[in-house]
This record gives sequence, structure tokens and C-alpha cells, in this order.
Amino acid sequence: MRLFKKKDRALLAGAVVIGGINAALAAFISILLQKIIDTATQKDLDGFSQLFIIVLIYLAALGIMGFLEAYIGKLLLRNVSRHLRDDIFQGVITKEPVDYTSRNTADYLSALVNDVKLVEENYLIPLMLCSQMVVLFLTTLGILFYLSPAITGILLLFLILMFLIPALLGKKMQKKQDAYSEKLAEFTARAKDYLNGYEVIRGYSMHSFIFRKYRTINKETAKKKFSADTLLAVNECISDILSSLSVIVIVFVAAYLLLRGQITMGTLLALIQLSSMFVTPVVMLMQNIPKVTSMKPVLEHLAELTETGRQLPFAAIETPHETGQEALQNIEHAAAQGPAAFQDALVCHNVSFSYQDGPEVLTDLSLCIEAGKKYALLGESGCGKSTLIKLLTGYSKDFQGDICYDGRSVTDFSQAELNRLVSVIHQNVFLFDADIYTNICLGESFPQEELDAALDNSGVSQFLPGLSGGLYSPAGENGNLLSGGQRQRVAVARALIRRTPILIIDEGTSAVDRQTAYEIESRLLLQKELTVITITHHMNQELESSYDAIFRLGHTGCGVI
Repeated sequence: MRLFKKKDRALLAGAVVIGGINAALAAFISILLQKIIDTATQKDLDGFSQLFIIVLIYLAALGIMGFLEAYIGKLLLRNVSRHLRDDIFQGVITKEPVDYTSRNTADYLSALVNDVKLVEENYLIPLMLCSQMVVLFLTTLGILFYLSPAITGILLLFLILMFLIPALLGKKMQKKQDAYSEKLAEFTARAKDYLNGYEVIRGYSMHSFIFRKYRTINKETAKKKFSADTLLAVNECISDILSSLSVIVIVFVAAYLLLRGQITMGTLLALIQLSSMFVTPVVMLMQNIPKVTSMKPVLEHLAELTETGRQLPFAAIETPHETGQEALQNIEHAAAQGPAAFQDALVCHNVSFSYQDGPEVLTDLSLCIEAGKKYALLGESGCGKSTLIKLLTGYSKDFQGDICYDGRSVTDFSQAELNRLVSVIHQNVFLFDADIYTNICLGESFPQEELDAALDNSGVSQFLPGLSGGLYSPAGENGNLLSGGQRQRVAVARALIRRTPILIIDEGTSAVDRQTAYEIESRLLLQKELTVITITHHMNQELESSYDAIFRLGHTGCGVI
């Protein structure tokens, strides 16, 4: 995973350079203080006037560089966070179905929100701050050595002690930060699960039980964060003690040198100023280096999520040196080419499949679907109907036997090609929180006559006049502003408008009333050039004669009724 894009690396370099200049300017204030005090004690009015002008120029430069540092830093944070979220989302959404479903979606949400925030707060900001502190430390060290080598030696002894602390606590802090990140992902998953279960919680009066569960995971999450923060506090406390002690020692040593007449009053104040500035970058480095190193597990987790390469489901149209973004553009280009041709038959021969070394869901299944004909596939729950759909649509290619479209194996198709060949109307229709038009077209543009035909053939045009916004009425979150029948018709229109030659209806009308189901199914069966495969456990008797063949799927194969 490349955390910094090309432009971001330039911004990072700019932030480091300007931050370094700003740090160097901050260090040189001690020299100005020395000159001002020594000039005042010598009663040099001309020199004092010149110093006043120099101070004004210095403050103006300090203000400008401070603003530039803050601006570029914020710009870098914005860009990196945005690009990182883009990469995570692209990596997740382009995973193979098996890989995608292997994780809870809350883990993806946690990565997009919580982990990206952790990267900002515990990696990017500390990284920029550390680079600035290194410059400040080196500049201060040089000025200190110029003014007093003895005091510089004393400060270096304290420096060795200060750097021992992060070395001792760094690994423990990394483990605690990793544990907190994992617990935060679990908290997000539980909270999402409870919120999604609102209807069940309300319907079964589970409020007290769920709230106890929520309080437990919330308490555990807070405990993990507190544990990580406590170790950080210990690190910061020890750093503060050592820094304060070093300043006190330097004050006494410098005062002694002044009494001996070895330094001036201006040099004394400059040394005191520099000693605190010398300690500040060390303390900041001690506090922030562990934060940066502790982010290694989080960054590795995000790198895993942003990986597309081998996991992209469109490898057939992707060139070896193609980026994920370019591959996504290729998918959109392939989709814009319109439906694929289907002229002969879809043939399944001795197809067997099982999930992760479990029992076989399909065993030696063989059937033939001829182009333009209508088929019904019956079977009880658990006999493998939905699994068959997944295999036909490229959800998984880890099966035994052959599945061929017009003689070409399904394993040779890219996902984009299969999407142009087959559309599926699922039992559980998902609608985006957008208007009906967007949920039908899904970001593509279609001629008005094709849109009108899809609206008419799906029955969507029947209920649009009753909506205030018509086709542009909001569907709500997962279509909660529409009835079950309306959602189902939107799903049909979504499939029809793409004019794919094959349409699979996966229990697609089981969630609506009998009359609505009949209307939707009969409309689809009237599409002459469309190959229809209706998969159901309950056949509508009135429509049996509309099918060219009816298959019954069982655990031992598939037969014609």
C-alpha cells in the first residue's frame, strides 16, 4: 500500500522542509535574546535600534513560515485521508465475493472511519512533527555547542536517558494499540448489528438485554483504549520529569558559569532558553515515535484491504501493469458496450460444489438452457438453488464439472462480461438511498425509449404517478420509502434496462403478494428473446404452461418434471 501518492509525497517534502525552516527560526530566537540582553547591558542604543528592526523581520518570517507549515500540513492530511479511504473502498468493493464475505462489513466500516482516523492522529501528524523536531533538535544542539560545550555535554547525557524510554515501552505500546484497534472493529460490528436489529429488538422487548450487551462491549473498548492511553501517559510522565530535571540542572550550571564570569547575562538567558528548546524536541520525539511504530499493525491491515491486483474479479480485461482505478474504468467501459450475445445454450455438465471442505451442496448437476426459452427450476430450501446462481454468475469458480455459455467456460469470462450476459433478480432486493431513477440506471445512461420500455415491462410506470417526485422520488435507505411490490418492480426494471439475454429470477417474487408476483412473472415470460430461468420452491400453477421446461433440483442432481 502506498500511503503517499506522487503529489502527496511532494506535499510531505514541502511540509518537512518548511517545518524544518520554522523549527530553525524558533531555535534562533535564543541568539536574538542574547544579543538584546547584552546590547541592553552595554547601553548600546544604536545596536538596540537595529535589533528592533531585525526582531520585526524575524517575527514576520516566523508568522509566514508558521502559516505555510500549518496550511501544507492540513492539505497533506486531507489528501492522504481521502486517498486512503478511496483505496480502502476500492480494494474492498473489488474483492472476489468469497473474500468479501469472509469479513464482517463492520470491519470495512471500521477501517474507513476508525483506522483512517488513527492513521491521521497516530501516524501522519506525529510523522510530520517528528521531522520538524529533528531539525529543531539539530539546530538547537549546534547553537548550544557554540555557546557552551560543557552544558551541551550535560544535556546529551540526559538525552541518552530520554531515548531509553521509548525503546523500553515501544513494543508494549504497539501491542496495546493493536488490541485497541481490534476491539474498536468489534465494537463497530456489534453496534451495527444491534442497530440493524431494531425491529426485532422492539418487537420482542429486547431493549434491556441488548443494552446490557452494548454496555459490555462499550466498556471493553473503553478499557482497551484506556490501557493504551495509560502506557502513553507513563511515557509522557517520565519524559516530562527528565525534561524538567535537565532544565533545572542547566540553570544551576549556567548560573555558576555567570558567577565565575565565564559567560554574559545574555548568554545565560540564551542557554536557559535553548535548554528548554533542546528538551522539547526530545520529549516530542519520545511521545510520537511510539505512536508511529505502534501503527504498523493498523497499516498492515489497511494494506490488506486496499490490495486489488490478484483479487480483482476482472483479471481477463486487466493488463499486467494496470492500476485498480484503470481496471475499474475498464469495467465501466465494458458495461457501456451493451449486452453480450447468447445464441445457443447454457450447459451445466456434472457440476459439483461444496463450501470450504463442507458437504457437497451440488452433486453431478447437469442441465441445458437453450437461448430464448423459459425455464423453471424447483427445489426445497437447502437443495442448492442459490448456490447454482452464484456459479452461473461467476460468484465462485471453484467447482467441479463444466458450466459453458455457447461452448465457452464460465471460468474464461471476466465479471464484466458475465454482467453483460446475465442479470439476476434476487429475493431480497437492495436499493440505494437515492431516487428511483438512480436505483434503476445505477449510474449509467440509457436512451429514453429504453428507459420507458423497462418502466412499462416491469410495472414501475404503474405506481410512479402516485409518488410526488415520480421517477425521481427518493427510495429511502434500502428502499424503506417503497412497498415490497414497488421495490421488486424497481429490481425488475434494473435488470430489464440492461437488455441482458439471460435473466435469472431467484425467488424474485416470493416477498410480494400473489397477484403482484403473478403480474411481474407473467410480464417477464412475455419477453420473447429473453432467456428466463425462474428459481423457486413454489411454482405458480397458472404460469406452468408458459415455461418450456420445468426442472426439479435435488441433492443428487437435476431432472425434468
